[in-house]
Amino acid sequence: MKQKIIFGDEAILSFNKLIKSINPKRILIVTGKKSFRQSGASNMFYKTINCYEKHIYDSFANDPSIEDVKIGLKITKSFKPDLIIAIGGGSAIDMAKHLKIFSVNNNNLEDKIINKRSLKNSNVPFIAIPTTSGTGSESTSFAVIYIKDKKYSVESQYLLPDYALIIPELGHKMSKTVRISTALDAYCQAIESYWSVNSTRSSKLYSGKAIKILKKYILKSLNGDKKAQSEMFRAANYSGRAINIAKTTAAHAISYMLSRKYNLPHGYSVAITLGKFFVINEATNNTAIQDKRGIKYIRRNMKNLYKLMGLDSAKSCERYWYALMSKLNLTVNTKNIGIKNDADIKFLVDNINIHRLKNNPIKLNPKIISKIFHDLSNAN
Repeated sequence: MKQKIIFGDEAILSFNKLIKSINPKRILIVTGKKSFRQSGASNMFYKTINCYEKHIYDSFANDPSIEDVKIGLKITKSFKPDLIIAIGGGSAIDMAKHLKIFSVNNNNLEDKIINKRSLKNSNVPFIAIPTTSGTGSESTSFAVIYIKDKKYSVESQYLLPDYALIIPELGHKMSKTVRISTALDAYCQAIESYWSVNSTRSSKLYSGKAIKILKKYILKSLNGDKKAQSEMFRAANYSGRAINIAKTTAAHAISYMLSRKYNLPHGYSVAITLGKFFVINEATNNTAIQDKRGIKYIRRNMKNLYKLMGLDSAKSCERYWYALMSKLNLTVNTKNIGIKNDADIKFLVDNINIHRLKNNPIKLNPKIISKIFHDLSNAN
C-alpha cells in the first residue's frame, strides 16, 4: 500500500473519516510523555478516540531503547490493538514503528536488529501524526533504536505508516529549543540526502523542495510567524521522504555519539559539522570518492546544490551555514561544547556510525574527521 499523506485542515477532517473506515476495536496510542496533551492533539481528537477502547503508551525515553520496546511489546501483546496511532516527534513515531513490526517478529529481537534480519509484515493499520517539524519520520521506512547505548537503525518497507496526517497547528506550542533543533535536523537531512551516494531524481526533488522552504522560512518560523511554522512541517516531510530514498551521510554519522556524550539536541549536533562538508564533498582529482557516478557527477551535483541554496560555491555555503548557526545563537566551537582534547576527539571518531558514513560521496578517514573537530575548536 502506498502511503497517503494529508496536510493541514484536510488532515483533521480525514482523521475522523479514517477511524470510522478502519472501525477498530482497540487503539494503541504511542506518544511522548507531554506531546499528546501539550500539542493539543488530545483535545483535537478526543471525541473520535474516546468512542473506542484505547491504551496510551508514553513511558519511553527520547531515544527509544531495546528495553523500552520490550515493555511496549508486552503491552501490545496483552492489549491486541487493531489500530496504532503515533502522535509526537520522531521518537514517538519510531517507537510505534517498533511496536508494529516487532509484534509479529518478537523472538531474538537483538539478533534481528543488529544483523538486519528480514522482517514479516504486521497488518495492523498505522497512522502517524507528527507534532514536531524535524525528522519526517512519519514518511520513512526506518526507525532508530539503542541497544547498550549503541544506535541501530531498523529498516523495512513495513515500517512506513499507512497514513501521515500533518497538522502544523499541533506544533505551535513547541519550545524555541525544540523548534530550532528540529528545523536544523530537517535542513541537514535535506542537504545530506541531496549529495548522498543513494540519491535519485525523486529524492533530490524532495530535497530541493525542502531546502528552498527551509532557507526562506527557518528564521521567520522562530519569530512567531504561523505561515512559516506551517511551512516547516511541509519541509520536514519533504526531507523525510528524501532520506527515505537516499539516507543521511557523514554529518549524521558523526552526530549520534556527539549528541549522546555531550547531551546535545540531535538537530544541533548534526548541524555543528555539516557546514564543513560543503568543501570536503567538493571532489578534487586527488579525492577518494564513494559515489559510483564519478567525480564529474559529484562536482555537477554539488554546483546544483549551491544554486538551490541561492549561493555560488562550497565556501559561500559554509559561510552561510555557520552564519545561520550564529543567528540561532548556537556555538559550533567544539571547546565550548565540551570537547577538550585529542582523546575526546579520538573517542568521537572511533564511535562514528559507519553505515551512514558510507553514504557520503567522498570517502572519509579518521584524519579528515579529526581535522573537522580541530578546525571547529577555533570557531568564533
